[in-house]
Amino acid sequence: MSLINEFNIQLYSLRELTKKDFAGALRMVREAGYSGVEFAGYGDLTAVEMRGLLEQNGLTSISSHVPLERLLTALEEELEYNKDIGTQAIIVPYYTMKTGQEVEALAKQLTSIAKTVRSAGFLFGYHNHAHEFEKTEEGVPLLDLLMELTDPQDVALELDVYWAAYAGVDVMSYIERHRDRIRMLHLKQMADFESKKCVDLDEGVLDFAEIIRKGMEVGVQHCILEQEEFAVSARQSIEKGYKHIMSLQ
Repeated sequence: MSLINEFNIQLYSLRELTKKDFAGALRMVREAGYSGVEFAGYGDLTAVEMRGLLEQNGLTSISSHVPLERLLTALEEELEYNKDIGTQAIIVPYYTMKTGQEVEALAKQLTSIAKTVRSAGFLFGYHNHAHEFEKTEEGVPLLDLLMELTDPQDVALELDVYWAAYAGVDVMSYIERHRDRIRMLHLKQMADFESKKCVDLDEGVLDFAEIIRKGMEVGVQHCILEQEEFAVSARQSIEKGYKHIMSLQ
């Protein structure tokens, strides 16, 4: 029996294909075995069209990555679209932060947005890269400060384990420290701690069985593949990734 019952994919992994053939990308995802997707844009498809494609392929909309600026200027439109396609979570995918003051400003914006997002029935959260683990002038990691300044009920964390490891963070300890916050995991593999190259899920140094078990212990709801580089092809990599994760026990 697998550690998890379902595995999902961030469609940014297939960005070259979704630009040309969104329907084909979703078909590929389903053929590879995935049961859910995380959006990074909608390919100019209407909500009716997107919902039809999801239903046709037996896929669930786990979450949508929506830039902060979009949430500040078109929040209701985003919520309506995602409600129509059955999305479960709205995630801010990136924010440039270098100082504690910038984090404080972001925390206020996220808290304000969260009230509307959560009242509409969505989980709301933030997805990290590596720069958020840099420290403030007082020596506090920027991401930790963001967690301190927001309520776990308002702002969840979608932890990208690759970027955490890239920044030199002990992933297991970080999951434990923020166990009340981490509700989704981005699974992306690192070849080694020297090159830090992104590789297929079955080829690197991150122990996904250990990470997934810890995630389940703290209440992670979904695990999601995100991959930015492919040695051979996107199709081969996502197929390998699915088989590897679903073989873990």
